Amino acid sequence: MTYNHGSDPFSGQIDKTSPVPYHYQLREIIRAEITGNRFSPGDQLPSENQLCDLFQLSRTTVREALDALVTEGLLTREKGVGTFVAHPKFMEAWSGTSIGFSDSINKQGYLIETRVLELKITPVSHAIRQELQLLNDENVILLRRLRYILKQPVLVVNSYLPEKLFPNLLSIDFSNRSLYQTFRKDYGVEILRVKRSIEAIAAETVVAQLLEVDPGFPIMFIENTAYSDNGLPVEFYTAWRRGDKSRFQFEYNLPPVTP
Repeated sequence: MTYNHGSDPFSGQIDKTSPVPYHYQLREIIRAEITGNRFSPGDQLPSENQLCDLFQLSRTTVREALDALVTEGLLTREKGVGTFVAHPKFMEAWSGTSIGFSDSINKQGYLIETRVLELKITPVSHAIRQELQLLNDENVILLRRLRYILKQPVLVVNSYLPEKLFPNLLSIDFSNRSLYQTFRKDYGVEILRVKRSIEAIAAETVVAQLLEVDPGFPIMFIENTAYSDNGLPVEFYTAWRRGDKSRFQFEYNLPPVTP
């Protein structure tokens, strides 16, 4: 939906007698319209000038409110076009339960589609061998995948796996199978612990092309080592995930306080 200059899509108004800053009031008015479904994902908001006229606010105040909602992820900007309601981000829960990407997303009712880019025996760096606790002559399998949610590319992931733990893995079609489900069902391997790090980086050309973003676009880089119930590492992965499509939820349990 494109904003119609002759209509007022907002039910709220700025209270000029309130001590609450105007930019905060405007931000909450816009948020209420989005959460109340008066604006849908992809809808265009009025321009900054139009918002100034509608609410009798300065352009600096309007921009501060919009900037906050863009940073929060509720709005997106297209240069030279306008401001739009953002499409929802896909939540992945990182809690005390060690589950994979597919498990977490499927629990929310989304269908994941997978394009297998590579599945082969590959040479790896010394650092990866250390993570997997492998000797120099032990083979490593690379499973490289591009994952889609709602037809949108969201994640590129390189999984490195000890061949000795997963014989015949090269014959499996992972375009419609979860890796962690395969661990459980085909090999009796249950993931009980993960070590994971995440950082924000700029997308390099190859990853940007796969994720359908511009080079330099902000993405999340993730490294993960997964351990089985006997404490052995069974997978090390590196992943590149679109930041504009992702949200992470962390949950921690604190030990009981001893009196």
